[in-house]
Amino acid sequence: MRAALAVRAARRAGWQRLTYEVGLALFCGLGTAFFHLLLTYDPPQDPLAEAVAYAVLGFGVSVLLVPLRLIRPLTALMICGLLAIPMGGVSLALVPLSASVGYRAWQAGPIVVAYLTVLVGCVGGIHRVSGLPLLTSFLVGLMEFSAFVLLPGAIAAMAAQRRVLVMTMHQRNLELHTERKLAVGQAQTRERNRIAAELHDSLGHRLTLLSLYAGGLAQASPPLEVGGDASSAGNALAQVNDAQRQQALGLLRDTSAQAMGELRQILKILHQDSAEDAGGRSLSEVEDTVASAQGTGTRVELVRAGEPRPLNLLAEHAGYRVVQEGLTNALKHAAGAAIRVEVRYEDDALFVEVRNGAGRPYEGQSTGQGLAGLAERVRLAGGVLSSGPMPGGGFRIGAILPYDAEVPGTAAPEPEGDFPEQIARNTRRQQIGGVAVVASIVLSLGSCIGSIAAPYPPEIVTQETFDAVSLGEDEAEVREWLPDTAFTYTSRLDMDCEEFVAEDDVEPKAADASVVHFEFCFKDGKLVGKEALDRFD
Repeated sequence: MRAALAVRAARRAGWQRLTYEVGLALFCGLGTAFFHLLLTYDPPQDPLAEAVAYAVLGFGVSVLLVPLRLIRPLTALMICGLLAIPMGGVSLALVPLSASVGYRAWQAGPIVVAYLTVLVGCVGGIHRVSGLPLLTSFLVGLMEFSAFVLLPGAIAAMAAQRRVLVMTMHQRNLELHTERKLAVGQAQTRERNRIAAELHDSLGHRLTLLSLYAGGLAQASPPLEVGGDASSAGNALAQVNDAQRQQALGLLRDTSAQAMGELRQILKILHQDSAEDAGGRSLSEVEDTVASAQGTGTRVELVRAGEPRPLNLLAEHAGYRVVQEGLTNALKHAAGAAIRVEVRYEDDALFVEVRNGAGRPYEGQSTGQGLAGLAERVRLAGGVLSSGPMPGGGFRIGAILPYDAEVPGTAAPEPEGDFPEQIARNTRRQQIGGVAVVASIVLSLGSCIGSIAAPYPPEIVTQETFDAVSLGEDEAEVREWLPDTAFTYTSRLDMDCEEFVAEDDVEPKAADASVVHFEFCFKDGKLVGKEALDRFD
């Protein structure tokens, strides 16, 4: 599966990325082969063919593992760590492989196993090739591991965390932008609904009254019959109709003025910044509204009960609008029916109700927007609105408005994910990465100092051993007496010479010399020379 994804990714990649990957693989391969020959090949002792074979192996492994890191970073790093043992612990591929693990891998357990494998490979390879004591090999291997494995991995991990953090912040900005657009749209919709509700509740009520007054005016002006006997009766009827007409005209004039006042009030309210500054209608104006409805000739009864209690502005305005909407609907949809308005202060809430009996049905169509807007207005005030037909005929609208209701808000949608937690988690990982960088630098410097300061245990040769071997003996027999590792190796006059530190009780001949080295020279498989040399520390 990952191989198929890698093939598709390689096909989609541009020539710049392919050139980079090929160049990186060749650089790591050639660099590994060169450093292996430079650091591990010693012409007098090591055969050239073996050194070249290991160099070719290092080149091939590096070229294969560098692209493998893109799909299997942990596997590539562990293989390179194991192959570091025969390679002498030297491989430039460890740098990009470790960086890839730090950048792409997330599971702590496999990462620790992979890094420990590389550490063992570095120490084992250095110890195998150099023949240094185990402690010295460990310090040198730890220095190489810290500089070429741990440090690149820690830096890459910090870069990955920064990339994740930047991507998270970018996604968060996109979410905030989307939420802002939604909030603006919702605010615009609420404002439109608010304007529509104000126009419907205020102007709709006044226009209904104007319609009823105009109808009454038309009924008050019937055509007059002309006749001798009817002249006196006609004059009396004309006087009555004229009085009614003047009254209806006065009501029309007052109602239209009130409608204009309502319109100015609505425009004033809509220019306010908040509901607290909106200066809405209050329940103290219910009497005027009832009186206006009574002016249409409809029998309207107002009942007030309970001790008035202070209400917030939204509740006062909502209670008034319930009365106004109930009267408007009753006058419009049940013309001529009696209306009962009740405003009752209970112990914990205000109860407002408008009831009307059965009347002449309305011939037009009703949209129902008035009740829907009224229900929303009551909800925003913390109350509940109920409405519906009554069993005996008629209709009722009632609202309960608690005194201490919490006004619900319209909160913006919560963003997906816990953004502060993501920031904190990425911050912790960056701190761990910073500690790893500092630790790798400290370990590298400490290992370097320790490898330099660590004493090399001398390969001791006693005076008895020096005296026991004779010139002309076979090299194999002589080496049975000598330690495996010499202090130094030299070549001169076609002879391979090795120096070993003499034991402490061997005194140097020169007065200013401090130590004696025994030198043994071999040629053609025979011991051809031996000498005690004075050396200076």
